[in-house]
Parts: sequence; structure tokens; C-alpha cells
Amino acid sequence: MNEQSKPERKLSRRAFLVGSSSAALAVALAACAPAAPAPAAPAAEPAAAATEAPAAAAAPAAEAEEISFLVRTDIRNAYAGDVAAAAWAEQFPDRKLVLDEPVADGLDTKIQAAQAAGDLLWDGYAVIAVPWDTARWIKQGLIQPIDDYIVASTIPGAADVIAGIIPTVLESTKAEGKQYAIPGNVGSVALGWYNEFLDEAGVDRPLLTWDDVRAAAEKVHAQHPEINAFDRPNTPLTDLVGMIWGATDAPYTSDGLIDWAGEASIASIEWLQAMVADGLMPAVNAGFGTWLQKGTAIMSSFDVHGTLAQQTHGDGAADTGINMRRVASEPRAGAPFWLNGCVVLDKANNPQGMTDFFLWWFSPQNKAQGQQIADVAAKPAYQYTYDEFIKDVPKHAWQLEGIDLVRNSVPFQVNLTWGTETAVITTWLEKALDPANGLSAVDAMAGALEEIDAELKEML
Repeated sequence: MNEQSKPERKLSRRAFLVGSSSAALAVALAACAPAAPAPAAPAAEPAAAATEAPAAAAAPAAEAEEISFLVRTDIRNAYAGDVAAAAWAEQFPDRKLVLDEPVADGLDTKIQAAQAAGDLLWDGYAVIAVPWDTARWIKQGLIQPIDDYIVASTIPGAADVIAGIIPTVLESTKAEGKQYAIPGNVGSVALGWYNEFLDEAGVDRPLLTWDDVRAAAEKVHAQHPEINAFDRPNTPLTDLVGMIWGATDAPYTSDGLIDWAGEASIASIEWLQAMVADGLMPAVNAGFGTWLQKGTAIMSSFDVHGTLAQQTHGDGAADTGINMRRVASEPRAGAPFWLNGCVVLDKANNPQGMTDFFLWWFSPQNKAQGQQIADVAAKPAYQYTYDEFIKDVPKHAWQLEGIDLVRNSVPFQVNLTWGTETAVITTWLEKALDPANGLSAVDAMAGALEEIDAELKEML
């Protein structure tokens, strides 16, 4: 995995949305090659009622039509897309599935042009980063809701798929009450650490609170001043946003923006400033590559960084925790989480067939896919996958702990403002963390909010 490059402030809003969500997650997934990706779930809601599949079959035309599926390369590898396509062909020989891959930038523009011309080649796409990309893809007319196709599906176990989605994850697949995605796996912000550094420093685990991380970083720094005792590779998601979620029950304001100027945010920034001032954390993050090279001892990041470190340095080299919180007994809003969502394109030729494939792909009957997600993609979106392939496997214990927090976390809101908010916050947080600027957390967030307000007025 390469270092996360910082977005230029002059990037278009669309470019930033893609760069800070889908592209970042693609890098995380691709880096896992054969093993564990993902990026990454809100107060638990009652389990969603199972959608009943009707006895009547879907329209015969949809049954016979070819299904054309556009799949991101990293997802095709991590989800074993070719293996799944072969198994689908064996089980449904009269329903041909064709896999294709994006070959250039500007995918959304190409889809829109094809839709307008009436010659769209693809029925679905995997994946978009849900819910960050959902509102934009809906607004651009790129995707359509799939509720009716779910109800009409005759795929065995179709109703069980929706009922089996972790409730807060299911909530994140929806916009205005309609479901737009079938989730594959979930990512969330979490701590990770190299065991050898913490062992040498005499640090007890797990690390859970801000104080735990601070104390551990002090001990590691005393032993290894040449490395970063603590870092975070993706500002503001894996530092400020994660800390806000772990410090307040209400991470959003009444107008639907993250509460950047709230008490939890100010306290988080002041904690980060103190870490920088005391040499425990770099002012500008050193990136994921430094982590994989053991140049960082403790990191708040996408929740697969512990697994990736094990792939690089051997089993037992590192461990994955959960999102750090302010008070040990108070998870508050939990952890920021996201999911890789499979979507049906608007004006698709075979939306029913595409939905049927998604439901089959992740159904409890598809044991091979359940095992693949558990072992490779990590953090499945389905309770039955945890029950069968994860809960009794020691190396997957971190996934259970992570999804339990997701189950009780506050989801991201589906809106068009995430990219604008985080682009502005990135700049102001960097200013606040540079000791040379002498900028207080309060003043930094006041400046950020003024800029966010101006940009949103222009955009909306």
C-alpha cells in the first residue's frame, strides 16, 4: 500500500469525494492482494425484518438475459469474482454472467453518457464506498433503488440475505428509505500496534482510551525515539473523526454536518496537538508505508492494518484493536464505519438479474463466498458469516470485536457534504497541528466552519 497522498485544496469536489473514499478504499483492498482489506458501523436497531421472496418467479425475460457486471480489479480479486462467476454459471447455466473491469478514470461520466445514449453496457458495479458516495451517485442518476428487485428475486435464500445484514450496516445502504446497495464487507477506524514495540516498553494491551494510547506512546518513544510512537495515515477520518465518534453520543449537528466545533472535536484536536508537541506523533502523518516498514508503533487507521502488518512481518507481529475512546466504559458513538457496496445501475438492461446475482453471491447458501470474505476481505456485512466462519477462529477474533462496535455505532449520514467538509478540515487540522502556527483548536475549527459554510452555499 502506498502512502495516502493529501488532496490538493484546489481539487474539484467530485475529485475529492472519489479520492478520499472510493480510491482510498481501493488502495486498501488492492494492497491486501490475497489477504485482508477493507475499508470501513451505530446504535443497534432491532434486526431488520426478513424480506419475503414471492412464490412467483421473476419475469422470464430477466431470467434469460445476460448479466453484465462491472467490477473494480481489487474487488474482483478480494471477493474471488472469477470463482464466483464460474460457480454461478454451473448453478444457473441459462443466466450468463459477464465480468468486466474499469480501464480508465471518469467511470461515472462514461456511465452517464451511455445512459443518455440508451446503450449502457453494464447492469451493476462493484463497489462504491457506502454511504460516502451514495448521495452523489443517486444525484447523478447513476444507480437505482433495488427494493423491488429484492422482493421479486427467486434466488434461494434471498430473504435471508437482507435479514442477515448487520442492522446498522443495512441502515447505511439506504437513502430516503430505499435500499441502494448490497454490502460485501465493512471497514471502520481502529487502533493497531506492533507487539514487539509494546512488549519492549512494557505496555499492557489492549489499548482502548486516549490515555492508554498516550501512556503507551510515551513508553515506546522512550525506547525507540527513532520511530513514530503513534500515527494516523488518513486525516481527518482516522484521527479527528474517529476521536469525535469515541467521545460523544452525537457526532452530528442539527444541520447534518459533523460537529467539528463541538466539545468532543476541540478536546480531540488538543490531544493531537499535545502528542505532536511532545514528539509522540508527527504533525503531518507519515503514511501507511511507514507503518508497514515498522516506522510506526501504534496507529489509528483502517481496521485491517494489523492484519496487513502480519502479512508483511509474520503472524503475531501486530494486533488490531477497536476505535479509541475517551472513557473506557463509554463507547459513545462507537467507530466511524463504511462499507463496500454493490449497486445496480440506473437504466440497466437486466436489473433483476444483477440483483439476483448479488443476493446469490452473499447468501448463506454460498459457503465459498462466506469463507472468502471472512479470510480475505474481512469484516463481513452478514451475521450468518460471523456465526459460521469467524466466531470460533482465533485469528479472526478482531473481526468479531470490530463488528460488535459497528453494530452499536452511529452511521455516517447520506449526504453530499462529506467531501467538502473533510477537504476543508484536512487543511485546518494540519495548520492546527503545526506548532509553528500557534493556532488553537477553537480558532482552527472556527476558520474551518466559515470556509465549509461558504463552499456549501456555493455547491448547494
